[in-house]
Amino acid sequence: MNKELDFSKYFFSPELLANAVLKQYQKEMGNIEFPVNPFKILKNLNVKLVIRNFQKLEGLYIPATNNYDIDLVAINFNRPLYRQRFTAAHEICHCIKDKGNPITCPISGKKNNIERFADNFAACLLMPTDELKKQVEKYINKKEYIDFSDIIYISEYFGVSFESCVFNIAYRLNKIDGNIESKILKSRIKKAHPEKLRLQFGSKNNLKLTRELIDFYCYARPKDNNATNIKFKKFLVLNENRLEGINISEEKLNYVLADLRLNNDFSKYKNETDRNILEALGNIEMLEYVLNTKEDIDIWKIAKLQKLLYKYTPFCEDIIFPRQSNNRINGAEISTVDYKLVPQELIKVGEMIESLISKKESLTIHEYILEALKIHYKLTVIHPLEDGNGRCSRGMLLWLLRLKNIPPVYIKIEDKSKYIDSLNKIDKEGDFDYLEQLILEQIINSMILFDERLEL
Repeated sequence: MNKELDFSKYFFSPELLANAVLKQYQKEMGNIEFPVNPFKILKNLNVKLVIRNFQKLEGLYIPATNNYDIDLVAINFNRPLYRQRFTAAHEICHCIKDKGNPITCPISGKKNNIERFADNFAACLLMPTDELKKQVEKYINKKEYIDFSDIIYISEYFGVSFESCVFNIAYRLNKIDGNIESKILKSRIKKAHPEKLRLQFGSKNNLKLTRELIDFYCYARPKDNNATNIKFKKFLVLNENRLEGINISEEKLNYVLADLRLNNDFSKYKNETDRNILEALGNIEMLEYVLNTKEDIDIWKIAKLQKLLYKYTPFCEDIIFPRQSNNRINGAEISTVDYKLVPQELIKVGEMIESLISKKESLTIHEYILEALKIHYKLTVIHPLEDGNGRCSRGMLLWLLRLKNIPPVYIKIEDKSKYIDSLNKIDKEGDFDYLEQLILEQIINSMILFDERLEL
């Protein structure tokens, strides 16, 4: 969508402006699919999208400052996903109608005419009147109104909040029976328990909308030694070790990391006898390798990761690769392959890696992540190492993500059960949705952490 297109003749009506934007979007894309993807429209307008941990704002619009700059839109990640989509659509209005004027959009407080116009535009962009009428007609009752229990299907179809959908059906179509005064309607919505109604859809729609968000997020990899990178690596190492039962406190890890930065090979901790510290040291070295190496990735590098992980332990030289006995994953129901089959299974995974690398430029971010997670899962099932499988297989995942300029992630210790359950779900049902949703959310958190500006 050409950002220089002139929509000014529609600036008197939010609905007509939204329809004009959708018409141009349809012209460029060939058709309009619902839910409408506001993040893609921002991309087509050559607007940079970022996500922030705002405290008081829904979002903001910052126009380009010169001919070499581009407009920027930031939305609040702390808000529900449906609200994030609405905010993105709202900011599209500012990018078009209010171009050149920076605008902040507060969460609370009385809205001015500019904000009310943008809200109405967003509602019409995400729920065009003709399509809204068509969907309502599917569920109309004998009294020519629609029941609240059926509105949930329409809200999911458009990817909007239940409340927004109810209000638009009430005020744009007059298809809500009874008292529709604003305060009364909000009370009726609350009593309908939309969060319970939404449970019937499972994770599918939420995952689809999260994929749309991550595919159009603008992420810039930080410099290696900035404060954010150092802080992230601390939490990465801390959580990786805690997942595997390695007992090292945050305070002790701070000392270890500081000593390594100052003394490197002369670090006093490399002469430790405490296995927890020795494995933490190895984990730091292994992670530094996967996040920075210029070597080509291949499946056999997992043996190198294991060597780095246990580099400072007394039994490092006794490690045999691949494993020579059968084992199980602690706390999980996943059945690992027979040890005699490990080499041939690793060859298959190696082919998956080669295939993924060959097509990484043609895949969207979420498509690439899903393929990388399939490789990660296969490694957990093969379990090729006698010990260190979890940390090394996640190390391979971080390496794969880096090749697509996707930031590293870590599983928080409080999310360990979700992580294990999602792997079990794949093992039983072949369903990757839960693992993908968990990792996508962690990736977005990492993106926000690595780009901390605009914390308003």
